[in-house]
Amino acid sequence: MPQDIFLALQTHCQQCHGPDTAEADLRIDQLNADLVDRENAAHWIEIRNAINRGEMPPDGETPLPVDVISQTSRWVTQSLRDATRAEHRSDTQVQLRRLNRHEYTNTVADLLSMKFPTGESPLDALPPDGTAEGFDKVGSALMLDPSLMTHYYEVARRIADRAIVDGPPEYPTEIMRMEFEDIAESTAIGYLVSRLGMEPVPGGLRLIEGRTRSFGLLRYPGRKDQNVAPVNGFYRFTLRAGARPDEDGQWPRVRLTQSHPDDTMRTIMEVDVTAPWDHPAEYSVTIPRDSLGKELSVEVLNGTNLYMGQRPGEDFRRAINEVGRTDNFTESLRLTGRKIAEGWGGDRSTPDPEKRDLTRFKQVYLDYLEVEGPLYDQWPPQSHTTLLFQGDDPTDPMAYARQIFRRLLPRAWRRPVGEREFDSILGVVQVELDNGGSFHQAIRVGLIATLMSPNFLYLTEISQPLDDDTSVQTNTIDDHQIASRMSYLLWNSMPDGSLFRAADAGQLSDATHRAAQVDRMLGDPKADRFVNSFARQWLQTDEFLSFVPDRNLYPDYDEPLSKAVVQEPLEFFRHVLREDLSVLNFIDSDFVVVNDRLAQHYGIANVSGEQFRKVSLPPHSPRGGLLGMAGVHQKGSDGIRTKPVSRAVYVREVLFNNPPDPPPPNAGEVEPNIRGQYLTVRERLMQHKQIEACASCHRSLDPYGLALENFNVIGAWRDQQDGENFRGRNLPPIDPSGRLPNGQEFSSFQEFRDRLLLQGDRFRRALAEKTFIYTFGRPIAPADDAMLAQVVTEMKNNGDTLRALIKSIVTSKAFVTR
Repeated sequence: MPQDIFLALQTHCQQCHGPDTAEADLRIDQLNADLVDRENAAHWIEIRNAINRGEMPPDGETPLPVDVISQTSRWVTQSLRDATRAEHRSDTQVQLRRLNRHEYTNTVADLLSMKFPTGESPLDALPPDGTAEGFDKVGSALMLDPSLMTHYYEVARRIADRAIVDGPPEYPTEIMRMEFEDIAESTAIGYLVSRLGMEPVPGGLRLIEGRTRSFGLLRYPGRKDQNVAPVNGFYRFTLRAGARPDEDGQWPRVRLTQSHPDDTMRTIMEVDVTAPWDHPAEYSVTIPRDSLGKELSVEVLNGTNLYMGQRPGEDFRRAINEVGRTDNFTESLRLTGRKIAEGWGGDRSTPDPEKRDLTRFKQVYLDYLEVEGPLYDQWPPQSHTTLLFQGDDPTDPMAYARQIFRRLLPRAWRRPVGEREFDSILGVVQVELDNGGSFHQAIRVGLIATLMSPNFLYLTEISQPLDDDTSVQTNTIDDHQIASRMSYLLWNSMPDGSLFRAADAGQLSDATHRAAQVDRMLGDPKADRFVNSFARQWLQTDEFLSFVPDRNLYPDYDEPLSKAVVQEPLEFFRHVLREDLSVLNFIDSDFVVVNDRLAQHYGIANVSGEQFRKVSLPPHSPRGGLLGMAGVHQKGSDGIRTKPVSRAVYVREVLFNNPPDPPPPNAGEVEPNIRGQYLTVRERLMQHKQIEACASCHRSLDPYGLALENFNVIGAWRDQQDGENFRGRNLPPIDPSGRLPNGQEFSSFQEFRDRLLLQGDRFRRALAEKTFIYTFGRPIAPADDAMLAQVVTEMKNNGDTLRALIKSIVTSKAFVTR
């Protein structure tokens, strides 16, 4: 290490990174020039990146001379290259990583052509996986203990029982229909149709507000319970309905739900009924349902409230109850008679005289509700016919079994399989037959053994022999292992036929062929699994609903909005990936990807329907990019108030892969307002920073969080403080201004995003690091620095797209080495 580099760092940095303070666990005086030492190398990479970004020394301190910055950067980079070349990597150790439960489920589904109904997926039976570095793909977090093996056995047994069947289905497909005119004519609904919002009409039922239900008239034949689903499976629900819009042209929105034993109402479908009243249409959905459901209900979501509060009726009821408790029955009868005489028949509401003309309001005509199921794509199922490809009754069971597993094992274990490995599976098949088991049961036992094998449960990477000399190993993996790397990166599942054929032909060792496979694989519907796995974990969407907003403070918050805020980042990622847009759109964009409920929340007009779609932003909109999304701000809140520190941690973790160190044990929390106080969050942070142990950390955190203060707990834009005890007029204005650790200042949220865009290379590097961890299932090591730098450069030179990032990783030398 050049001496002038070390002296310059001592002069400028040791005050904060010396024996007395050691901020970020970094001590300049303990560094050395050995970059083979991983911990030492990691510190040098951190220093290089911090001084290149202008974050070290911090704002307000004497900056490093430009020549020292460039000299340090060159020395660290070259030393890392030398350390990588010197590192001995010719050992023969086998690397293993267990499939996580999502990968396991997808692999079984693709291997056996299976679909899992509610409650019967491996995801429902396997415990959650451990995570490391933000992902559930890191090998060190995916342990396999005896208790987990018990789970795997039970899951494999259920899969085998479902994959291979005996005889016809226990519950054949049935069509169940309920005509609404039948319940309209029954006495069961009499108390409901006495209200203005529901009325029998020729052929059906008119609904203006409220809901109606199935009243036990819709159930699977022969079943006594009030359920259409005798078994977990897929069912088609069809509602035939027509409608009339209201005087403003708005159509009614209807929701079909099913009650459950836990007293919840589970949504089956929501739909805008736009078919004319006299030409009703069928609205259908096919979804998995379980056998625990009860009655079905149809509800108008945007119905007209035809009743108004009836305070006098409530007063009468209260007075009658009070005199009744004193046994003054004469007075009770007198009050009851007076209540009736004055027309207060109900207790809490009475028809609104302003809404007697019902033709002004939207209304739904309900014709019938039909349920078909359980549905089977075919019978026997495709898993059965795929495994038993020559029928069910072999003349030579063991010869047939050998054929079955010769087809199955290379796909299940994702590589060529030797004779001794075939024999190990065929041995358990033979034992089952010798013990009197049926042929179907013997194949089931063989399938269970296949799925329980480490060859299925683990992704295995073994170094290849060099020039047919098994005593000398390279660090290159073979084509079948490359195929698995590609498929579990982009599909979260096993390779398909095209990848297997390319591996058999030795084509995947060629980077050009791998790049072509990336294009093909990203065009496959299974690429949605990459979105739902990588994007979900990178953007931390599972944590968006950790706190439910206080409904008294934020009455606009509802269930459709809560679902939409979680889905928005994933749909945005999906759009950026499919359209090959720049990843810098995650920092700022001139569009959003929203549905009608989110558009309403964001004040964007002319968006209708639940489907997410790209919408261009109007001028001066604060939306666009990740930090304009409501879910991000709900995550950085506690349901009552915003939490700028939590939001800052999110920005640093997600956008820059730079999480702050944990706070010291005595740091405490930024306390909420107590009674009588009306301090803004900024003011409370200023007080908190008076604690000496907290000041240094908050200097690098607070600007990122306070810049987002214009967004309240539910992500709505605000110019004045709300939530907590802030009500009325003259509320404190929001001050989002700040200074980033690199010294750049901003006065508004938009300026803050502009400053972040100037750190585009920092974001590119962070995204490349996240994708690297997800791809290789391990943390980043100093030896990976050069490869990551190359990936960032190639991505930048090819449009800054996610496709370019993925291709750069997949075509790198690191992708085909251990």
